[in-house]
Amino acid sequence: MSLHEDLVHKGSAANKGLKSLVQVLNSANEETQEYAASVLADLFSTRQDICDSLATDEIVHPCMKLLTSKAQDVATQSARALGALSRPTKSKTANKMAYIAAADVKPLIKLTKTSLIGAAETAVSALANLLSDSHIAAEALAEDFVSALTRVLGDGTSEGKKNASRALYQLLQYFPVGDVLIRNSQCRFAVLSLVDSLNAMTMGTTDAADTLEVVALLCRTKKGINLSYPLWSALAKSPSSLEPLVRCLAEGPPALQDKSIEILSRLCGEQPVLLSDLLVARSSSIGSLANRTMNSTSLEVRVGGAALLTCSVKEHKQQSLDVLDQSGCLTPLVEALVEMVKRNTRCTSLEVEVSAPRAFIERTAFQEGKEFDVPDPATILGGTVALWLLSILSSCLLKNTITIMEAGGLEVLSDKLASYASNPQAELEDTEGIWISALLLAILFQDENVVLSPETMCIIPSLALLLRSEEVINRYFAAQAMASLVCSGSKEINLVIANSGAIAGLITLIGYMESDMPNLFALSKEFSLGQNPGQVILETLFEIEDVRVGSAARKSIPLLVDLLKPIPDRPGAPPIAVQLLTRIADGSDTNKLIMGEAGALDALTKYLSLSPQDSTEADICELLRILFGHQDLIRYEASLSSLNQLIAVLRLGSKNARFSAARALHQIFYAETVRDSELARQAVQPLVDMLSAASESEQEAALVSLIKLTSGNTSKEAIMTDVEGNPLESLYKILLSASSLELKRNAAQLCFILFGISKFRSNPLASECIQPLISLMQSDSCAALESGICAFERLLYDEQHVELAAAYDIVDLLVGLISGRNHLIIEASVCALIKLGKDCTPRKLDMVKAGVIDNCLEELPLVSSSLCSSIAELFRILTNNNAIARSSDAAKIVEPLFMVLLRPDFILWGQHSALQALVNILEKPQSLATLKLTPSQVIEPLISFLESPSQAIQQLGTELLTHLLAQEHFKQDITTKSAVVPLVQLAGIGILNLQQTAIKALEKISSSWPKAVADAGGIFELAKVIIQDDPHPPHVVWESAALVLSNVLRFNAEYYFKVPIIVLVKMLHSTLESTITVALNALIVHERSDPLSVEQMTEAGAIDALLDLLRSHQCEEASGRLLEALFNNVRVREMKVSKSAIAPLAQYLLDPQTRSESGRLLATLALGDLSQHEGHARASDSVSACRALVSLLEDQPTEDMKMVAICALQNFVMRSRTNRRAVAEAGGILVIQELLLSPNADVAVQAALLIKFLFSNHTLQEYVSNELIRSLTGALKSGGEGAQEAVLDTLCLLKHSWSTMPIEIAKSQSMIAAEAIPILQMLMKTCPPSFHERADNLLHCLPGCLTVTIKRGNNLKQAMGATNAFCRLTIGNGPPRQTKVVSHSTSPEWKEAFTWAFDVPPKGQKLHIICKSKNTFGKTTLGRVTIQIDKVVTEGVYSGLFSLNHDSNKDGSSRTLEIEIIWTNMISNEDSI
Repeated sequence: MSLHEDLVHKGSAANKGLKSLVQVLNSANEETQEYAASVLADLFSTRQDICDSLATDEIVHPCMKLLTSKAQDVATQSARALGALSRPTKSKTANKMAYIAAADVKPLIKLTKTSLIGAAETAVSALANLLSDSHIAAEALAEDFVSALTRVLGDGTSEGKKNASRALYQLLQYFPVGDVLIRNSQCRFAVLSLVDSLNAMTMGTTDAADTLEVVALLCRTKKGINLSYPLWSALAKSPSSLEPLVRCLAEGPPALQDKSIEILSRLCGEQPVLLSDLLVARSSSIGSLANRTMNSTSLEVRVGGAALLTCSVKEHKQQSLDVLDQSGCLTPLVEALVEMVKRNTRCTSLEVEVSAPRAFIERTAFQEGKEFDVPDPATILGGTVALWLLSILSSCLLKNTITIMEAGGLEVLSDKLASYASNPQAELEDTEGIWISALLLAILFQDENVVLSPETMCIIPSLALLLRSEEVINRYFAAQAMASLVCSGSKEINLVIANSGAIAGLITLIGYMESDMPNLFALSKEFSLGQNPGQVILETLFEIEDVRVGSAARKSIPLLVDLLKPIPDRPGAPPIAVQLLTRIADGSDTNKLIMGEAGALDALTKYLSLSPQDSTEADICELLRILFGHQDLIRYEASLSSLNQLIAVLRLGSKNARFSAARALHQIFYAETVRDSELARQAVQPLVDMLSAASESEQEAALVSLIKLTSGNTSKEAIMTDVEGNPLESLYKILLSASSLELKRNAAQLCFILFGISKFRSNPLASECIQPLISLMQSDSCAALESGICAFERLLYDEQHVELAAAYDIVDLLVGLISGRNHLIIEASVCALIKLGKDCTPRKLDMVKAGVIDNCLEELPLVSSSLCSSIAELFRILTNNNAIARSSDAAKIVEPLFMVLLRPDFILWGQHSALQALVNILEKPQSLATLKLTPSQVIEPLISFLESPSQAIQQLGTELLTHLLAQEHFKQDITTKSAVVPLVQLAGIGILNLQQTAIKALEKISSSWPKAVADAGGIFELAKVIIQDDPHPPHVVWESAALVLSNVLRFNAEYYFKVPIIVLVKMLHSTLESTITVALNALIVHERSDPLSVEQMTEAGAIDALLDLLRSHQCEEASGRLLEALFNNVRVREMKVSKSAIAPLAQYLLDPQTRSESGRLLATLALGDLSQHEGHARASDSVSACRALVSLLEDQPTEDMKMVAICALQNFVMRSRTNRRAVAEAGGILVIQELLLSPNADVAVQAALLIKFLFSNHTLQEYVSNELIRSLTGALKSGGEGAQEAVLDTLCLLKHSWSTMPIEIAKSQSMIAAEAIPILQMLMKTCPPSFHERADNLLHCLPGCLTVTIKRGNNLKQAMGATNAFCRLTIGNGPPRQTKVVSHSTSPEWKEAFTWAFDVPPKGQKLHIICKSKNTFGKTTLGRVTIQIDKVVTEGVYSGLFSLNHDSNKDGSSRTLEIEIIWTNMISNEDSI
């Protein structure tokens, strides 16, 4: 083998041989060329040492020339030679053939695209060495060299793939990836092919480094216009492609390891499990990762290594930790990771950039069109991956926790959290690192040694601020850290947490379920953390008394109340909120009130309505019980809603829930409004059902609730009536059982309530309760005794139980209980004795014998009014027995009872019993004789009882007074005279027997002493009787009272004004005419004196009463006068009752029994008043009024009545078409048309107006008759100006209807109306201008006749011959008319009249007259005249001399005709025009 010097030295044999070989390349023989090129290629391939020296133009150019050879083998060998010659060496990697132009490589590029893969591979290899030249690279890219390159990557040999990889690397040095690899598929293929090529490469070689460099470059490429996904994802989708990269990591040098880490770390999110499996399979790779994480100078590599370690440890915890521990890397790795976190928190500009939020970086990268070298997401987070790995390592081994603390990890985390909390731009920092920091703290704080660190207290404020973060994950893991602290059990730390403001943030975490945050819950579980840290912390804090009553708890209440409302994202929040609120509320009235103000009652009620779980229902009910323990809260409106839901729980809830609900109901029933509500009744049945529960606590809860609900009011007790089942059975069992005395007491108390209801008293079990109740009455417990005696007394309401109870010989027991300070026991004992003593003389005697009177009299001055009443009732029962009433014991009762009667608080029942007892005693003469009290001491209190609201008391008082007045000295005493006034007062109260007696007495004396009755207030008292409605006094009493009052009013008219108007109106209903007359006179006086009184009369029903009087023909004139006065008032007419008076008034007018003319007139006036109201005039009853008024007019009434009736009809018909037709149908038109010609001008005018109103609006055309029109014409002729105006309006109205009538009828009516033409023409001349338009309008529509009279001619001479004149007349197209011929006269007299009849007056037509002379030789025209005939229609007559016009009249003399034109209604037999 020749030496290097020989081959490159010019002139040497070796050099000459080489040149000869090069010259052979120019041979024309292709085989020779191929052989020579092959030899050169082999030489350059084996002797790389000579390539740098021989790469000259004289060698390269021939090789380049052969590239264009048609023989592919020649071109291939030439390319192989060029490739070997241009291959870079270690000493020199620059282009050795810089003199090769870009255009020269086109043949080489073309060769890369040949179909033979070997040739293409050779060309790619040669071209790869030349691409270091940017121009050649550009040319190759332009010629689509990349497609050939990727083909070699896929199908070539390992050497070819290596060269293709090198070529791709060279291209990417100059051009963006998107320009080189322009399709997704091309990019993906390139990445996978390059990675696959690593399998054939030796680690540590340049080729392997270049290939990894290309792969790393491609993986850094972001998505863009040409790439729909990042290229590293191609590796994720091809798991087998990762093995070569892991091998590089495990076996390669550090540089190769760094590139592998850079690539693999990008797959941590996509293939964490696969990566972990591969890394663990090559355990040395884990050591490599630890080593590079600790020692690499690249932040990206350190973070990527940490990310890969995280995958490995996470999936294969124990194996990875064993490798790290055995390699001695674990502790240094932890320290290095802490240092990474520390450097990341002390941000430089670079670190700020890499610490930006992931979303921001990704958004920028994907939305902009330019290339952007996106590092792995893990590197974006900076120290976050280190934190994550530290979290995993510390959760696995306790010693790692200590290592982190000793390495300053707590200080680093504290600084990181404090920086985040204080930085206003925190959203731009490493937000994921924040929550991972909190996670790491949660793990570290599980170690007691870490908790005791001084840095712990500094971290708490930062965690509290982190709880305010908008990110749930930040708040969640901050809470986890605090939960670890709270679980340490240090009260000092707990108080610091409570006062740090963390509670509000913790509340925001309450209620999230695992399904809502599966990742967070899974993460917590993975690190052995609790899943509900917020709940754990709050429950622990609120167990501390200082926290529960402090401001932190108070501030948390509104937030917790808000959680009671269903939150879709936090379904578990309400139950936890209930538990926490229960802890806060218990024992703190302030907290309860705050909860009420925050809407807790509403929220809890709504929550209950959603049917939560059983345990939650019980918790809610318990919380409601606690809240309702505050008296202010039970008065909230929301308590009623809560009541509804608590009842629902009682019915459907679990055992514990029902128990809690019953206890809550007991509290809420303290509110009277709740107890009185209808809803409260619904609680009874479920509470009764609870009485049969096995648990005493449940029975106790149900009992106290039922007692609170039903006690204190018989109406409330009655709600037990409809209860299903038999509650007595449960109560009886309790009373007989060995239950606690307290439970029995409550059972007896409920028995007391039930025994107030006859249904339960009649139950067979009620009688069974007597014996246990008597046993309870003998108890030493005052409370139990009280409940027992009260229930026992109630049970005695039924006589059957009285006899059963009497069998137990309990009189002495009960009499003995009437002593002591417990007045309730005394009262119940007295009441029981009352029931036992009724209708049983032996028991009464036993009671007296046992000293009951003495015991009662001893208690009487000291006890309450209620107990006084019971004792008085007992005395009444006892004195009903004559023997006892006559006894000396009864005599002891009299004076004390009179003293008791003087008590102002003595109730009516007690008064009745005391009075009856006194009557029982004092009706015995011997008892009355021994009475030592003075009349004033006796009568004065009795007079007060005469004024009692109780009829029985008044009766007894009167009866007792009667007995007392049997004594002479009582009659003579002046005090007795004061009984007169009560007599008047008794007349006004509803005690029927006393009232009737008093009023009858007043009836007898009122005529003689009316003033005394008035002065005693008789007017007022009697008025009350008269207006009393419910109940209405008997008619005899009422009439008597009305008569007494009328006697008083008749005495002095001034008393009219002391009687209420309603009373006077009521008196109109009397059957006595004298009473009615006085009442009417009084009402009329009121009306005249006070116009406003008419409204009061109307409201009191005066209209109906007056109408009734008219119907019955009583006091017709006075009734009619008052009725008219009422309806004359506008406000009265506005009232509804006025409308209903129309029909009765009409009926009154039609009633044949009505004889009073003044009454008829006043009734008509009343109708006229009512007709002024538009609504009344339109009412349906107005039809009957119209008919009645027409009937009235037919009866030939007085002129005044005519006027009133016509005016009323005007109002009725003016406002209603129905009324117009009613008048017409009743024959009103005929009646009224007769009145048109009335000699009374006013009547005629009003009749004309009525006709006008009847036919207004073109109504009633069918009632228009010739007689009516004739009457109207007559009224027009003879009526006054007012009548004429109304007739004109009517005729104008009728004129419009002719066009709608049959022609014959219309013509007939118009012919009759034409009779008015003369008067119309006269009106045009004599009446005011206001008539002219209507008259003229009529004149121009009525048919008439035009009469033209040719009287004479003047100066009709002509130049030649005699004048034999005649005239010819024409109008329009009608036939001419001609006068006779007057011979031989220049002043002929014709006096001939010609008439034309017109159906419609001519308008715009002219009369043409031609005057001629008839001669032998013909006719000569003497002249013409034309006359406009419109004017004559209005004026009637138009006459004068009319000049003849003719051209032959040369002498200038005037020829005239004397003509008269008349327009009239007189129609001849002439043809009409």
